[in-house]
Amino acid sequence: MFPRCSRIAPRGSRRSIISARPRRPPAPASVTMPSAHQGAQVARIIERTAKNGAKSWLVKWRIGGGRNSKEDFETCYDRQIADDFAALVTLSGENRPHGYLKGCHDIEDPYYDPTHDPEMPSFEQYARHNHATRFGASPTQRATYLAEAERHIFPRFGHLPLDQVTRRVLREWVEWMLTKPSAGNQLQPGAAMSDEQAARRWAHANNVAVKKTGRLSPDVLRQWRDAGSPQPAPPDAGTLSAATVAKVYRGAIKPVFQAALHQGEDGEPPILTSSPCTGFHLPTAPIIARAVLYGPEVALYLTAVHDIDPDTALFIITEMATGLRWGETAGLHVTHLDPAGRQLHIVQAYAYLLDQTTGRRRWQIKPYPKGKKQRIVPISPDLAALLTRRSEGNHADQPLFQSRTGSYIDHHNQRNRTLQPALTLARERGLAKHIPPHASAAP
Repeated sequence: MFPRCSRIAPRGSRRSIISARPRRPPAPASVTMPSAHQGAQVARIIERTAKNGAKSWLVKWRIGGGRNSKEDFETCYDRQIADDFAALVTLSGENRPHGYLKGCHDIEDPYYDPTHDPEMPSFEQYARHNHATRFGASPTQRATYLAEAERHIFPRFGHLPLDQVTRRVLREWVEWMLTKPSAGNQLQPGAAMSDEQAARRWAHANNVAVKKTGRLSPDVLRQWRDAGSPQPAPPDAGTLSAATVAKVYRGAIKPVFQAALHQGEDGEPPILTSSPCTGFHLPTAPIIARAVLYGPEVALYLTAVHDIDPDTALFIITEMATGLRWGETAGLHVTHLDPAGRQLHIVQAYAYLLDQTTGRRRWQIKPYPKGKKQRIVPISPDLAALLTRRSEGNHADQPLFQSRTGSYIDHHNQRNRTLQPALTLARERGLAKHIPPHASAAP
């Protein structure tokens, strides 16, 4: 069974903050005095005096009242409060009263709920347990789900008992998420823009020729100052999209409640009998049309890529002809090419994964492709000939597409050194469509 939550059980008649009451006459320091409730193995109150003369009272008891049980204790700074706390301990069967955490000094937990079932964990407690035991997901996925929960979910309703997370709570969470600033919000505090940065943006907006990198010429800076040293307008505040909210909900909320509806690992009964996710609907995310190249646009773009790096052009052609993802194409080995049968065997992928030794992410081979199943992709005779020529002189266990050092393709280097310059070159040659460096292409 899932461990008990610490913020549980009946409140009784205790008040969260106890007002000042007349104190009893102090007793000599370090003297053990019986509590107000007498009996065998009851809580004891020990008066202590610090070097500066300050007094405190230690309430001490054996857990459960057993003669050989482990001891627990709490420090109080008022004798009457100590008496009341000792009485609560006795009424609780010589156990720490529910709602009073360790180190509380006899002040109730502000998050304590008297209606909370003692066996019901909070959403955060159960979610952490679920993420740690969700072995159907990879370590990278589990780390991602937990990071999203810590950032977007736990601050909102992580403290609520699992059975008190209702559809209303989820709806209010969605509304709250849609107003949160996005991670890429440019209005977040940052370094002030320099004169050169402002002048460069002004030059781009007014079709003034400037170098892409390096220092601006004094003439451009003079023109910018003559124009009144205009600063770029602040961008609109970016907030989380409906698609991001749906991603967090489906990865870090809905699976938690689905797991709570099933038996535990040792056959314990389900924690919940129903899920608030049943009948709950997320807001519809707008569909954004992707930029796709067609016909002559494909030839124009691929020619620009080929002029910069022929190997990258073959990489993109392989992606287009087979429908493989970037990581699956980058993870191909020479042995995965079957030129006679004109096939590619997709058995792994090159991905940015969590290193469980260091706790950080790095590029490494994932021993299965998308869908966690091996598949065979047919290729045309022309592509088979191009790939065969590309693999000549390489060992069977080497990557089919290699970097300059003979290792796997570096994602960032491919983008910055080849695809981004190729896109600029294609635009100079007449490509009018605005596309990102990894835009899709259709024949």
